[in-house]
Amino acid sequence: MTTARMIAGLLSLFLAGLLAWSIDRGVGDLRTQILLAVGVVLGVAYAVGGRLPDWLIALSGGSLVADDDPSRISPRVYLPVIGGVILLAVVVFVIVVFLV
Repeated sequence: MTTARMIAGLLSLFLAGLLAWSIDRGVGDLRTQILLAVGVVLGVAYAVGGRLPDWLIALSGGSLVADDDPSRISPRVYLPVIGGVILLAVVVFVIVVFLV
């Protein structure tokens, strides 16, 4: 299993936790919950299969997986940035929950 697949699996678990929390607490609306559910499904599909579903690639015209395009940012750059942003969001969330 590659690092990208492990990170996708962890992010899917995080999104699933957010989805469960939003349903349990009644936070957010239906659109937010649908967006979280789609993120979980796509993340799990990538983590299990090692690639995005063919229907999604066809729907995008192949632009989602055009890794040979030099204008695309490398995952080595954006994955740590996304991880840092998620970590910061979790810290802010925990601080707000415990202070309110």
